Amino acid sequence: MSGAVHFGTFLLFVAMVLLIVASISAPTVSRIDMLQVPLSNGSSVHFGSWGYCILKSPTGTSCTPAHVGYKIADELAALGVTPFKPSDAKNVNTITGGFILHPIAAGIVALAFLFSLCSHRFGFLFVTAIALVGFVVTLIAVIFDFVTFGAVRQQIRDNGGRAYWGSGVWIVLVAGIILLFASLATCFACITGRRRSRQKFATAPTPVVANTY
Repeated sequence: MSGAVHFGTFLLFVAMVLLIVASISAPTVSRIDMLQVPLSNGSSVHFGSWGYCILKSPTGTSCTPAHVGYKIADELAALGVTPFKPSDAKNVNTITGGFILHPIAAGIVALAFLFSLCSHRFGFLFVTAIALVGFVVTLIAVIFDFVTFGAVRQQIRDNGGRAYWGSGVWIVLVAGIILLFASLATCFACITGRRRSRQKFATAPTPVVANTY
């Protein structure tokens, strides 16, 4: 394998790990969050892809059940934050279903990583195509993250509260950037591999057929 293939494979592995970490955000792992909201009683709410956790609450750490798509706007109202307008609340709640893209992107990148380990069989072009699909899905996931949690963050700040971006948002963003470079690396390996094959074919000695007269 060329150096570009090794580098691309390494980047795919890193992106895969980051997306897996983002996929187990709160409430699965309370400390991996997309948005942090400190409360006046000293506790803090950590919103993730599948729900949220309240840390340092009177009963300790409490988390909601994990499920795809949760009513984050309604949860804010339950926490005492000024609620969204009904139309805005419906939009924000609906968008949370898009967080399913985190594990989907992780799965696609995992496939690209596995195929890159066998790139001599499947070809660099095939690996590049899968990596690009993973990049596009991750990019869409990043958009969902920033749109949804950006709206929640702004709603809290507009009403005198505090809200901070969590580590999960940046993890997905970094994974997307790494995937872009991984796609470029595998594409470069594809181009150079084809070029080497053509040069090898062009410089191969022509067999001499002996006369049998």
